[in-house]
Amino acid sequence: MLTYQVKSLIKDPGLSLSVHEVLEPEQLILGGERIRFLTPITIEGSLRHIGGWIIEFKGTLDGAVQMACSRCTKATHVPLHSDITQRYIADRQENESGDDDVEVYQDEVIDLTDLINSEICMAIPMKVLCRADCQGLCPVCGKDLNEGPCGCSQDDTDPRWDALKSLLQ
Repeated sequence: MLTYQVKSLIKDPGLSLSVHEVLEPEQLILGGERIRFLTPITIEGSLRHIGGWIIEFKGTLDGAVQMACSRCTKATHVPLHSDITQRYIADRQENESGDDDVEVYQDEVIDLTDLINSEICMAIPMKVLCRADCQGLCPVCGKDLNEGPCGCSQDDTDPRWDALKSLLQ
């Protein structure tokens, strides 16, 4: 559970509350792709009182997922890392800092669940490559071009342009 009682932090500004969580999600479906977690997600950080009714969480998120390469569809190990900073203000206080990125907490309890879920989603890359020079799949036969050429004709021209080819000769 990612909820923390911060009453003691509000009363004593010198205190900080250490956060150490290990989450073990099985999978996530993001953008229609099934993402499998290879390692637990580790959250390390602290909650501290930074003035008034404002509590700040600073920490890191680490883990690893398996995703399909965007070009050849091979299963690919993808490390995840995110540095996280989020401020929270009590629901009974006005946000005097003018900071739009401040979340509200109620009853002196801060719930990091939504923050961590969004950070996991943002840490996952939109496009994954098994290697930087991945050749992908042949669009004709589907062979993995990383294993060598397939022998298919690579004539990519649209036959409607054939009449113009004679002008180039």
